[in-house]
Amino acid sequence: MTTTRVWFESLTDSVFALGAAAREAQRAARAAEIARDAYDLDRLRPVDGELRIDGRAPGGVPFRPHDDALFRIGDIHREQANKLRNLYVQAALGYACGTSWATLRVLDGDQPDAVRLGRTQEGSYAISGELCPVPPLMPGLKRWSGYTKFIQAHSRWALCEEAGLYAEYLDEQPQLTDHETGELHEAIDAATGLPDAAYAYGVLAEAALHFALLEPRAQQARNRSHT
Repeated sequence: MTTTRVWFESLTDSVFALGAAAREAQRAARAAEIARDAYDLDRLRPVDGELRIDGRAPGGVPFRPHDDALFRIGDIHREQANKLRNLYVQAALGYACGTSWATLRVLDGDQPDAVRLGRTQEGSYAISGELCPVPPLMPGLKRWSGYTKFIQAHSRWALCEEAGLYAEYLDEQPQLTDHETGELHEAIDAATGLPDAAYAYGVLAEAALHFALLEPRAQQARNRSHT
């Protein structure tokens, strides 16, 4: 005999999977950044041995295999770090927005059995404002002990997003003053905290979801006791 799963059980599994994906991406991104930053060409001593490459005309810049390997390794470290950071950003945003979406749906009386998010052809989450509700839209959480931290986490995330947008705006300008150049660097530094801020918000959103599910779980228990 098979037992049909209750909607909130599959919903919590869906949210947990988003969080697990964000944590794996976070670990991978940090490992890649450490490897990239640890790879310092200044501490390496290039070997000056040269090769004669078949088909290459004599003269010109000689081919040094050790130099070539060193620069290729550096490029690969940077490329991997960038790719994994982008993955972490996407996973963290999916976790934050998907979980807050689920929380709002439950507070509104809906019974979603899974998080619903769009995906682009490139594999990124397609997230609109409707799919990422902010805490003021969830007044039912005001009785939750973590509500204040939830609001603060969203504020930190919003600041990182604003810094990123401002950095993009400044970077597109044909010319910057010294003051604006300083602001650009400050904005870039602030924007780097985006995935961590989104992930932290996701963690609190998951806790908020569990709070929102207290009544549906209690109702389910009451229904079972009457059958």
